[in-house]
Amino acid sequence: MLPIFSSVFMAELGDKTQVATVMFIAGGAATAAEVFLASSLALVCSTLLAVVFGAAIGRIISPKMLKLLAGAAFMILGGYYVAGGLGVL
Repeated sequence: MLPIFSSVFMAELGDKTQVATVMFIAGGAATAAEVFLASSLALVCSTLLAVVFGAAIGRIISPKMLKLLAGAAFMILGGYYVAGGLGVL
């Protein structure tokens, strides 16, 4: 379980979700407890979807192929965002 926790924890640091959470609390949209509970529930729900979807996909596609597809998708999206940042797109 530690590798799963570590991987997800590191992936979540500094992502859009964390930035949105910071903005909610900094903007005074709700109390700290409300922001924490709402953000935690959102993460649990999105993780549940990922687990259910991943289990279904895992029965159809081999883990090796899934890693290749995920890697390709990240490379394509990364290239798209870099090109957009450079003003190419």
